[in-house]
Amino acid sequence: MLTLSLEKPGVEAPKKLRLSLNKSALFVATIAWKCTHGHNHDVDFHAFEARNAGDGAKVSALESVLSTFNTDKMNPKAGVLKTNPDGAFATPDGGLKHSGDIRVSGNSETITIDGSRVPEGVNEIPMFVTVYDKHEEASFANIEKAIISISDGNGKELGSYKLSDEFKEFTAVQFGSVILGENGWEYAPVGRGFNGTINDVLGQFS
Repeated sequence: MLTLSLEKPGVEAPKKLRLSLNKSALFVATIAWKCTHGHNHDVDFHAFEARNAGDGAKVSALESVLSTFNTDKMNPKAGVLKTNPDGAFATPDGGLKHSGDIRVSGNSETITIDGSRVPEGVNEIPMFVTVYDKHEEASFANIEKAIISISDGNGKELGSYKLSDEFKEFTAVQFGSVILGENGWEYAPVGRGFNGTINDVLGQFS
């Protein structure tokens, strides 16, 4: 397991993780977390279907935003993704599927990436984790540990990254991006901190 540090200007980005040469491959990203003693914040896992033409990843439609806050269950008035009876939800094309919102510390959420269903032109999938509590101010200072792992379709772990303690002031963190390029699928660790809601994060990709 590697440690994910805060992105800093002038510091070389972490090495990319080779996932598969097969553009139709399937991967599962899992975020596991544990809150500090006395806290039970809601930790959510999000991903975007984005296009990057060399000027940064861009998201052009709400249907491309895989987030519990974009579901008809959590956001009945504006959510565009349908929540299944088991709590899972997915993008319309089925390229991204979320296991469902889990609000108990010590658990995990997963996002499945199905390369055979990812829309044509989508070549980057930024992945984020947010911390929220409706009763008190929340940030990663109240998260004892947060770990992202990437596995292939057979369940074999390809890599994992533990968040360092440099992210305490932030409410959202981009752990990394799954990228489709000439060498197939790769995972690029990022470590970028944000403050605000998932909508504030999304604003950086529009």
